[in-house]
Amino acid sequence: MHIEMGAHVWTHEGQAAGKVTQLIVDPSQQTLDSFVVHTQWMGQDLIVPIRDVERVDADDTIHLTITDEQFRELRPYVVSEFVSGGSSYGTMYGYGGGVNSINMSGGGSRSQQFDYASGPLIGIPDLSSSVVSTESSLSETEFGITRGTRAMSADGHHIGSIHELSVADDGKVNGLVIASGHIRKHRQFVPKETVGNADSEAVYLRISAAEFKDLERKGQAENEQH
Repeated sequence: MHIEMGAHVWTHEGQAAGKVTQLIVDPSQQTLDSFVVHTQWMGQDLIVPIRDVERVDADDTIHLTITDEQFRELRPYVVSEFVSGGSSYGTMYGYGGGVNSINMSGGGSRSQQFDYASGPLIGIPDLSSSVVSTESSLSETEFGITRGTRAMSADGHHIGSIHELSVADDGKVNGLVIASGHIRKHRQFVPKETVGNADSEAVYLRISAAEFKDLERKGQAENEQH
């Protein structure tokens, strides 16, 4: 089955749950463990385990095995950064559609009047001397792939962005689909054997940009024959 970014998600009772905003992968196990759904009626981001997928339709709509109530009880997707060091005010930051915040602690917690002549505007602190620690819903081996996650060739070229993952029923990754092109978008499947490393910034392939172009040409020729 294919899990696509932006795919519509429905609960077992036929309730529209939301859209997929991130794919949570574990490179050490080569698995798609779960995906993040931005809910339409709660405005939250919830983590859906891959085991809760009943089926994926031809139009990429995802149907879950869980009820509306069970869906609402899923774990929220949260990424929080905590800053310690001499500042007493903070602001909210967004990273990929989750519930994200920066909290200030240490170095003076009492209320202070902001001096416009001595610090940054709109409540954004100077973090140059601060220590930033992160708390996340994800484990240390997991990271999220979003619609903008880049695909990089072995020779360092940006060849496109990740469009969707192809996975088995147990979550094992079979390969991924890369969207490339500016005017005419082309989607090319690449098997997992061509994928090297990955992180939250990019997926790094074992093939060169020229080899990826060869795959695209072969794929386009096969599509024209059908």
